Amino acid sequence: MCIRDSLITCLLKTSLVSTSQEVILYGTSSGSIGAFYPFETREDIDFFLHMEMYLRIEALPLCGRDHMGYRSSYGPVKNVIDGDLCEQFSRLDYGKQKVLSEELDRTPAEVLKKLEDIRNRIL
Repeated sequence: MCIRDSLITCLLKTSLVSTSQEVILYGTSSGSIGAFYPFETREDIDFFLHMEMYLRIEALPLCGRDHMGYRSSYGPVKNVIDGDLCEQFSRLDYGKQKVLSEELDRTPAEVLKKLEDIRNRIL
Protein backbone atom coordinates (compact mmCIF):
# COMPACT_ATOMS: atom_id res chain seq x y z
CA MET A 1 0.00 0.00 0.00
CA CYS A 2 1.27 3.47 -0.86
CA ILE A 3 0.50 6.72 0.91
CA ARG A 4 1.51 9.57 -1.38
CA ASP A 5 5.10 8.83 -2.40
CA SER A 6 5.98 6.45 0.45
CA LEU A 7 5.41 2.81 1.18
CA ILE A 8 3.67 1.81 4.38
CA THR A 9 6.14 -0.19 6.41
CA CYS A 10 4.12 -0.80 9.58
CA LEU A 11 0.46 -0.91 10.62
CA LEU A 12 -1.03 -1.03 14.09
CA LYS A 13 -4.66 -1.07 15.21
CA THR A 14 -4.70 0.68 18.56
CA SER A 15 -6.39 3.18 20.81
CA LEU A 16 -4.04 6.05 21.71
CA VAL A 17 -6.15 7.02 24.72
CA SER A 18 -8.07 4.48 26.78
CA THR A 19 -11.33 6.37 26.24
CA SER A 20 -10.96 6.85 22.46
CA GLN A 21 -12.06 4.75 19.53
CA GLU A 22 -9.52 2.47 17.87
CA VAL A 23 -7.56 3.85 14.91
CA ILE A 24 -5.16 2.30 12.44
CA LEU A 25 -1.76 3.94 12.77
CA TYR A 26 0.79 3.60 9.99
CA GLY A 27 4.41 4.45 9.43
CA THR A 28 6.00 4.96 6.02
CA SER A 29 9.40 4.44 4.47
CA SER A 30 9.97 8.21 4.49
CA GLY A 31 9.31 8.46 8.24
CA SER A 32 5.76 9.81 8.11
CA ILE A 33 3.24 8.69 10.71
CA GLY A 34 -0.49 8.78 10.00
CA ALA A 35 -3.81 7.44 11.19
CA PHE A 36 -6.98 6.07 9.66
CA TYR A 37 -9.95 7.08 11.79
CA PRO A 38 -13.47 5.70 11.17
CA PHE A 39 -16.18 8.36 11.30
CA GLU A 40 -19.07 7.59 13.59
CA THR A 41 -21.94 9.36 11.82
CA ARG A 42 -23.08 9.99 8.28
CA GLU A 43 -23.20 13.70 9.14
CA ASP A 44 -19.43 13.70 9.82
CA ILE A 45 -18.77 11.90 6.54
CA ASP A 46 -20.87 14.37 4.53
CA PHE A 47 -19.35 17.37 6.31
CA PHE A 48 -15.74 16.34 5.65
CA LEU A 49 -16.44 15.18 2.08
CA HIS A 50 -17.86 18.61 1.24
CA MET A 51 -15.08 20.37 3.09
CA GLU A 52 -12.45 18.39 1.19
CA MET A 53 -14.20 19.15 -2.10
CA TYR A 54 -14.20 22.91 -1.43
CA LEU A 55 -10.61 22.91 -0.17
CA ARG A 56 -9.39 21.20 -3.34
CA ILE A 57 -10.53 24.34 -5.14
CA GLU A 58 -9.61 27.00 -2.56
CA ALA A 59 -6.35 25.69 -1.06
CA LEU A 60 -4.23 25.27 -4.15
CA PRO A 61 -0.98 23.32 -3.67
CA LEU A 62 2.35 25.12 -3.90
CA CYS A 63 3.53 22.96 -6.80
CA GLY A 64 0.32 23.58 -8.77
CA ARG A 65 -0.44 19.87 -9.19
CA ASP A 66 -4.08 18.75 -9.10
CA HIS A 67 -4.88 17.36 -5.64
CA MET A 68 -6.82 14.32 -6.91
CA GLY A 69 -4.10 13.54 -9.43
CA TYR A 70 -1.53 13.63 -6.65
CA ARG A 71 -3.57 11.55 -4.21
CA SER A 72 -4.51 8.99 -6.88
CA SER A 73 -1.15 8.69 -8.62
CA TYR A 74 -0.75 4.98 -7.68
CA GLY A 75 -4.40 4.00 -7.49
CA PRO A 76 -7.79 5.66 -7.16
CA VAL A 77 -8.59 7.04 -3.71
CA LYS A 78 -11.87 5.64 -2.41
CA ASN A 79 -13.69 6.17 0.88
CA VAL A 80 -10.82 8.17 2.41
CA ILE A 81 -10.87 11.83 3.41
CA ASP A 82 -7.55 13.68 3.36
CA GLY A 83 -7.15 15.06 6.87
CA ASP A 84 -4.05 17.03 5.88
CA LEU A 85 -6.11 18.87 3.28
CA CYS A 86 -8.92 19.53 5.77
CA GLU A 87 -6.37 20.98 8.21
CA GLN A 88 -5.56 23.61 5.54
CA PHE A 89 -8.84 25.34 6.45
CA SER A 90 -7.18 27.05 9.42
CA ARG A 91 -4.47 28.47 7.12
CA LEU A 92 -6.94 30.17 4.78
CA ASP A 93 -7.54 33.88 5.23
CA TYR A 94 -10.71 34.74 7.16
CA GLY A 95 -12.63 35.80 4.04
CA LYS A 96 -12.17 32.39 2.41
CA GLN A 97 -12.91 30.64 5.72
CA LYS A 98 -16.18 32.55 5.96
CA VAL A 99 -17.24 31.71 2.39
CA LEU A 100 -16.31 28.05 2.80
CA SER A 101 -18.02 27.70 6.17
CA GLU A 102 -21.20 29.30 4.77
CA GLU A 103 -21.20 26.60 2.06
CA LEU A 104 -21.11 24.07 4.91
CA ASP A 105 -23.89 25.93 6.81
CA ARG A 106 -21.54 26.72 9.71
CA THR A 107 -19.48 29.58 11.05
CA PRO A 108 -15.66 29.52 10.74
CA ALA A 109 -15.43 28.94 14.50
CA GLU A 110 -17.75 25.91 14.26
CA VAL A 111 -15.67 24.42 11.43
CA LEU A 112 -12.44 24.91 13.39
CA LYS A 113 -14.10 23.34 16.46
CA LYS A 114 -15.19 20.31 14.41
CA LEU A 115 -11.62 19.86 13.12
CA GLU A 116 -10.29 20.13 16.66
CA ASP A 117 -12.84 17.58 17.92
CA ILE A 118 -11.78 15.01 15.31
CA ARG A 119 -8.10 15.63 16.06
CA ASN A 120 -8.74 15.18 19.79
CA ARG A 121 -10.64 11.93 19.19
CA ILE A 122 -7.53 10.45 17.63
CA LEU A 123 -5.03 11.88 20.09
